[in-house]
Amino acid sequence: MSELNRIRQQAAEWVVALQTAGADEHDRLRAECDTWQAKDPRRRQVLEQIQRMWQATEPAQARRRQRRRHLTGLGAVVLAALLGTQLPWTYWTADHRTAAGEIRTLTLPDGSQVVLNSGSAIDLDYSDATRTVELVRGELLATVAKAPDRPFQVVTRDLTATALGTEYSVRLDDGFTRVAVQESTVAVTPRHGGDALNLTAGQQADLNRDGVLAREAAPRQRPDWADGRLAFSNAPLTDVVERLARHRPGLLTLDDALANSPRRFTGVLPANDSDAALALLADTLNLEVRYLTPWYVTVRPQ
Repeated sequence: MSELNRIRQQAAEWVVALQTAGADEHDRLRAECDTWQAKDPRRRQVLEQIQRMWQATEPAQARRRQRRRHLTGLGAVVLAALLGTQLPWTYWTADHRTAAGEIRTLTLPDGSQVVLNSGSAIDLDYSDATRTVELVRGELLATVAKAPDRPFQVVTRDLTATALGTEYSVRLDDGFTRVAVQESTVAVTPRHGGDALNLTAGQQADLNRDGVLAREAAPRQRPDWADGRLAFSNAPLTDVVERLARHRPGLLTLDDALANSPRRFTGVLPANDSDAALALLADTLNLEVRYLTPWYVTVRPQ
């Protein structure tokens, strides 16, 4: 681990400790944190960056309440779970990241563009010979500037997807990575050295480290989320809520009474405003959105 990444990890630990500390220990922890920061000017800068990222994962109303009191009870438990499940250390130490509900477009040094989906993180490794983007969490859309002598690669724990000039998306999922090509051709190689797979425009494949799990047709247009929207066509309610859950911090669940609901949704929801998306969904399908806390929301029958 580099020294900067070590500072990032330590700063993240301080943010968690300070946010969840009780009133009897907060002043002591703050003093110890100030001492830690004073030993290296980079520490204060990194700490402030991570504090801003933490705040970006919380609804505005939660931030207002935080100014008045420390986190206690269920709110602290949910935030601790949020750090462990949605914000692992690889997220905190990545070169670029997005919070839940945030979609960001990055222009890379060679002119290529990468769009990061909600809750995603990447590391960059650019040299005179290669252009490598490591997807450590979430999903990206890459629009690659042509440079035949410098292959552009997206690397995940499962594979390497290489292109010279193209547009393609890569999503890191539980147990596999999905590569979908919108333009030109991408060569995909499993991490453990299986046969390379060439995907052309309109194709996608799911791979783990050992090889191909599935291959099928895919839309040629840009993913909807890359333009800040979530489009559904006759989608089951369970699928809609599951997708919305990836675009908000904390927990979004479906009441057991709706687990086998025949309700389906056709429409477009905002990808960067989950509260508005839930309100639209509830109004369309006669549902109730219940906020148990700002970080724990359930969708119920009306």
